[in-house]
Amino acid sequence: MRLTEGSSNALKDEDLQQVIAHVQKTSAEPLLHIAMLQVSFRVGLRAMEIAGLKLSDLMDTQGQINQKVTLRKKTTKGSRGGVAYFTHPEVRAALEQYIVQVRSKKSTDHDNVFISAKLTPFHPSSMSRLFGKLYRDAGLEGYTSHAGRKGLARTLNSKNVSTYNIQNILRHANIETTVKHYLSVDEDVLANIVGNV
Repeated sequence: MRLTEGSSNALKDEDLQQVIAHVQKTSAEPLLHIAMLQVSFRVGLRAMEIAGLKLSDLMDTQGQINQKVTLRKKTTKGSRGGVAYFTHPEVRAALEQYIVQVRSKKSTDHDNVFISAKLTPFHPSSMSRLFGKLYRDAGLEGYTSHAGRKGLARTLNSKNVSTYNIQNILRHANIETTVKHYLSVDEDVLANIVGNV
C-alpha cells in the first residue's frame, strides 16, 4: 500500500532520538543524516524542500544560519514558496555542525545544502527514499519522509499551538489539510486541559 503525504506515522521526539542514535553508530555520513532529520522534524520541510534547500538561502552574508528562510517556489509543493523557520536550537546546531565539518569540505559547484556522497544534490525522490531507509534501519516501520513533518504538527498541537499557526508553519494552502492529515486527538492533552479548567 502506498502512503500519501498525510498517512505516514508521526515521528515523536523519542523516535527521532532512536533514529539519531542508530545513525551515529551505523552511518557513513551521520552529520548529514542528523541534519536532514532535524530539518524534517524541527522545521517541517518536505523531502523535496530539503533536497532543494540552497546554502545561499539558508546562510546570511556572515555565514550564519538565517532564522527565517524563504523557500524557492520551484522546490515547494504546488510551487507556492513560503517561509520556513530555522529557530530551534537543535536544528541550528545540527546544521552548523554538518556545514562546518562536512558540507564545506565537499568540493562541488552546487549550492544545495545537502549533497550526496557522489557530490551531487539529492533528487526529491532519492531524499524521500533515504528518509524511509533511515527509519526502517532504526527499527521504525511505516514511517515515510513525512513522518518528521507530521511529528512537528503533533508536537505543536500538544503544546496548544493554534491550528491556524500550525497550518502556516507547515505552509498548507488549506487548513483542512492540516486538520485532516496532520493533527489527531491526544487523550493526554485532553486530560490535561480538563484537569486545569
